[in-house]
Amino acid sequence: MSRPRNEFRRKIDSTQVLEVLLTLLLRWMSWKLDQTRITRERLLQVLAYASVHQTSIDVACRELGGAPSANRVREVLHSALPVRPLVQREVNSILRAQVPKHLFKRKRDYCIAIDITLIPYHGRISRDDPEVVRAHAKQGTNPFHGYATVSIVHDKHRYVLALRFVQPHESMSDIVRDLLDRVERLNIAIRRVYLDKEFYAVNVFRTLDRRGLAYIVAVPMKTSRKRKNGRKRQPTALEALCRGRKGYSTCYTLHPRGGQHYTVQLTLVKRNRRPGQKKVVRWFLYAVAGLPPKTIPHGVFELYRYRLGIETSYRQLHQVRARTSSQSATLRLLFVGLALILINLYLTLRQALQTCSPTGERCPRGSLSLRRLGWLLGRAIESLFGPTALILKRPVEGFS
Repeated sequence: MSRPRNEFRRKIDSTQVLEVLLTLLLRWMSWKLDQTRITRERLLQVLAYASVHQTSIDVACRELGGAPSANRVREVLHSALPVRPLVQREVNSILRAQVPKHLFKRKRDYCIAIDITLIPYHGRISRDDPEVVRAHAKQGTNPFHGYATVSIVHDKHRYVLALRFVQPHESMSDIVRDLLDRVERLNIAIRRVYLDKEFYAVNVFRTLDRRGLAYIVAVPMKTSRKRKNGRKRQPTALEALCRGRKGYSTCYTLHPRGGQHYTVQLTLVKRNRRPGQKKVVRWFLYAVAGLPPKTIPHGVFELYRYRLGIETSYRQLHQVRARTSSQSATLRLLFVGLALILINLYLTLRQALQTCSPTGERCPRGSLSLRRLGWLLGRAIESLFGPTALILKRPVEGFS
């Protein structure tokens, strides 16, 4: 006979969700608003409205009836914002407060993923700008603002643990070292680290080895291209390894410029398309360490798939990120941090939510989406500011 479950049911509305969000923001964001009647609560409500609707401060102020003008909000915000390191610290404090407390007790270890997202920047920059990262062109530009995050990639706990602004002079090993230090300060036990192709570097491997961490790092590999005379170029050393009927593991030595060589264990995974489709063979390469001895190549491929959850969080980040044309890197960091805070709030509600149909049957967990959470917060903020009034300059039929 199964044990009866203690059903906890409590209805919450959009006003309560907004109250929880504002409580977090007001507790950790110590902004000083001088010589203005705009309160911190009102200012954060405007920013939250712009975030959930993926719009700018100007549009948010026009849509909210009782909101101050957009120019005044920007003036107050720029004067109240502290320096960028302090904003980053405040955002990380809020992200830490959103993580469930039982994760800090080290009762079990968790897999984490470190990744970098680049948001295009279309403003004017100088050649030696310390805030802009150069990369391959995307959306018509090659300057970007870079943001590195570390997240838990466990099935039910995909929380963002920390956010970090990326500067152009920093190496990948510096970024990895800093984010791992933040996870250690949170007292979270690390089982395995997943890294993308950008972190395929000897210094990153040495950093992970010194800490005794297991890792899986994707290996970048360029495909062969034909020369102008029609002949194929000679395959690279990594391409030459992609041979055989099935995947395997081997050792590969890296020879960095100006540094000592380093030997890493490579796992090569051979993947074919599904039956019935055109047969195309793809090879996936991973640098691995610290895995169980009997892990097969296909098992490495399946383990690395857990990292795709962080790609989902980046896609969701753009669904609740406010837009701006400001040149201020501090303001852009604030908008990214606020989006990650909303994602963590969504994860917390999604796990605890129990929506029931009129017949009493429990609905699936997917009944709450990030977009729906944005609608709830948007309606709650609109009810506080009141409706938007439109002024007609001439009579229109149907409007008295």
